[in-house]
Amino acid sequence: MKLPSFLLAAGLFLTASPADASPLLLVDASTGDILAAQEAVRSWHPASLTKLMTAHLALMAVRSGRLAMDTSIALSARAAAQAPSKLGVPPGTSLRLEDALRVMMVKSANDVAVAIAEAAGGSEASFVAAMNAEATRLGMSGTRFVNASGLHDDRQVTNARDMAVLMLVILSSHADYTDLFRTSAVAVNGRMLKNTNKLVEDYAGLEATKTGYVCASGFNVAVSAVRGGRRVVGVVLGAPSAATRTRITKELLDAGLAGATSSIGNLRMVRANAPAPGTDLRRLKCGRQGPAVAGTVTAGGDGRPTAVLQRRR
Repeated sequence: MKLPSFLLAAGLFLTASPADASPLLLVDASTGDILAAQEAVRSWHPASLTKLMTAHLALMAVRSGRLAMDTSIALSARAAAQAPSKLGVPPGTSLRLEDALRVMMVKSANDVAVAIAEAAGGSEASFVAAMNAEATRLGMSGTRFVNASGLHDDRQVTNARDMAVLMLVILSSHADYTDLFRTSAVAVNGRMLKNTNKLVEDYAGLEATKTGYVCASGFNVAVSAVRGGRRVVGVVLGAPSAATRTRITKELLDAGLAGATSSIGNLRMVRANAPAPGTDLRRLKCGRQGPAVAGTVTAGGDGRPTAVLQRRR
């Protein structure tokens, strides 16, 4: 799909070679019209964008009454053993679902994502089956989930178009909880965990966002923003750095919110035929990932550890 001229002028290609161009997409949220696109259905590894589906299904469970926002979510030994990024608390630590969701979104905590999956699905495997069933229901035809966290698995793939569809569903289905997707920091027993997504504090009109990074995917983001009654959704996959991801995303959103774009298609008209092997960036230089942050815990009234959280918007 041809890249609009304003993106070409802004130098928004993520790579020099069109054959290796990384995906990006800008969508009018009210109509589903595509305002800008590059490799929108190219198969890509989602990394922690996976957690958008985990949050969506957890909030669906709240809406159905199977869970409540104050439901206690305990970290099993399996959840606590997940690789970083993680909250890093001992097995048996419990959090309210609302707090667990906030930690998962701010810290991108893999241990907390698995705990939420186990609470909502009985096991992570059952929850993943529900993730894939929901992806099918939503028409995310190029997406396959293998875990609830986004830890890398060669089989776990998506594309920019499918991630835009998921963000639109989150906006329409969970309007009362969009603050979960734009929290700048949470304090766990006094230890501040800050959101590393610069858009959260720096972009006026930000509504919801999630970033993701593994070596195989590069730097990913899905985001929605609203300004002057206009709402857009943007997806950038495979940026070479967090700073490049932020710059490109801001320019995409600015153009869409300013009305500097026109429709070049609609999400209903564009979709992958099936999940396909994802582009793997591990052949390129892999940036360093930050260490896990070990949260502190206190004992709850029942003698089990519990994490106490405060948030900052």
